Amino acid sequence: MNGSYEDPGAVSGVKNRDPGEGLATASLILGVMAALGFVFVFPPFMFGATAIVLAFLSSGENGIALRGKIGMFMGAISMVLLVLVIASAVHFFLGNPGVFDDYYKEFNEMYQEIQNSGSFI
Repeated sequence: MNGSYEDPGAVSGVKNRDPGEGLATASLILGVMAALGFVFVFPPFMFGATAIVLAFLSSGENGIALRGKIGMFMGAISMVLLVLVIASAVHFFLGNPGVFDDYYKEFNEMYQEIQNSGSFI
């Protein structure tokens, strides 16, 4: 050696990783979790928003990595789908106020039968 510094990654042939790759991978995983859990109320908002934030944090010299872009896209799409599902459910229930009348009558009849018989079984 002549006293100069050599990069250990260059000597061993291992390429140095970009520090944002881990954040991009986490963004992808959270985006997938948000997309798979969009039928529930809270996971898409928590996972989707976190996926978007991590994707932006993963941007380095070359911009946002592909995994980060996919995670950001999946998180955003799952949040939009959830908002559409909630809006359509609210529209359905507010547009049809008598939708539960039959269920209420049937439940009330069963409750009266149980109360009159004196047993719960």
